Amino acid sequence: MFTIHNDANATTDDERRYERLMEAAIPLAGDLSQLPLPSRITVRLATPDQFVAWQTEHNQLMVDRGIESLGLGRVKRRLLRATTMLAVKTKGKAMAEKFAPVVQGAIIFRSEGPVLVVMPAAHAESRGTDRFLTCIFAHEITHLAQAEFNPALPYAMVRLGIRDQLDRRPQDECRFPSAVLEGHASWVQARASERLCGVATCNRLDGEPEPTELFTRLTAESPRADAYDLGEKFIVAVHTFGGFPMVERLLKDEDWMPTNREIQDPAIWLDRHQDA
Repeated sequence: MFTIHNDANATTDDERRYERLMEAAIPLAGDLSQLPLPSRITVRLATPDQFVAWQTEHNQLMVDRGIESLGLGRVKRRLLRATTMLAVKTKGKAMAEKFAPVVQGAIIFRSEGPVLVVMPAAHAESRGTDRFLTCIFAHEITHLAQAEFNPALPYAMVRLGIRDQLDRRPQDECRFPSAVLEGHASWVQARASERLCGVATCNRLDGEPEPTELFTRLTAESPRADAYDLGEKFIVAVHTFGGFPMVERLLKDEDWMPTNREIQDPAIWLDRHQDA
């Protein structure tokens, strides 16, 4: 069900470890997300430099797909692509370079399809245990399942971000798809930990090795931390209210995507959809 490509020239022991962890993570992600998994998962063991190049390629691809999905005229598409690609090549690349040393896993979409990128160098920084990394992989495989369930989700952030900008929505009313996708994957990740050791968490456990100072510092500086935390709490509220069917509807129906305000206060979103 998965193939590992050792682009990072990792050791044989590392390869075997990742094979074992993937074998544990795949069924956890499928069972806990209740979403279809792809028939084949491609894993690439990468260096930080490879990750940065692939992440930049991914960002460009998502911009293209997001803009094309809007059905705009050719001139407007060209203007949007020019301005958005500039941000991808500057700010986006700089962010990838800064945080590459601590990225524990990432789904990268390339022209040939999605790959799960794993960096042994980043795991040396986190000093992640088998439990921790199995749950990380369950998180990332959940993203693959989301895309299998709704192929438009990977570029929802671009699509809805541009649409909200064109509609001149106030910041509180702009949609926040990245929080939903990361929150859903984090919810699976925490429940995978609960399955493995009885503790539902996305973090290290007491008694597990301490990460390096670099990992601790960069993790604290991550601009996406709020999206993970707020998104997970939002998904918990949605699942508690309506179970898996409501979570699936959220992932399938663009009109259900919560706003920035609703992510921070799920009761507002639930009130809006309580009769659905």
